[in-house]
Amino acid sequence: MPHTLLLADDSLTIQRVIELTFADEDVQVVAASDGDQAIAIIDRSAPDIVLADVGMPGRNGYEVARYIKQTPRLAHIPVILLTGAFEPIDQAQPQWPCATGCWRNRSSPSW
Repeated sequence: MPHTLLLADDSLTIQRVIELTFADEDVQVVAASDGDQAIAIIDRSAPDIVLADVGMPGRNGYEVARYIKQTPRLAHIPVILLTGAFEPIDQAQPQWPCATGCWRNRSSPSW
């Protein structure tokens, strides 16, 4: 049975890149375009891992991660927060209770 990766990102380009990255792996990529949609998907069927954009519409990646980590039946799910090259990481957000890690996309165009 494949692993399920929930990608919560409003960028169709990022969604496609992640889908292509895992196309030959035993991973089913489920995409959500905003945080509210991501939480609805998580509540229906818990994924094995979540990648969440910190700057998406609706609930942002921090809020999605916090929801997961504060819900006992979901708290075991690893959450990786994604940021763009010019998107700052919000240092005011408490990092330890909400995310497993943070990945800054440094391959974004510099224009």
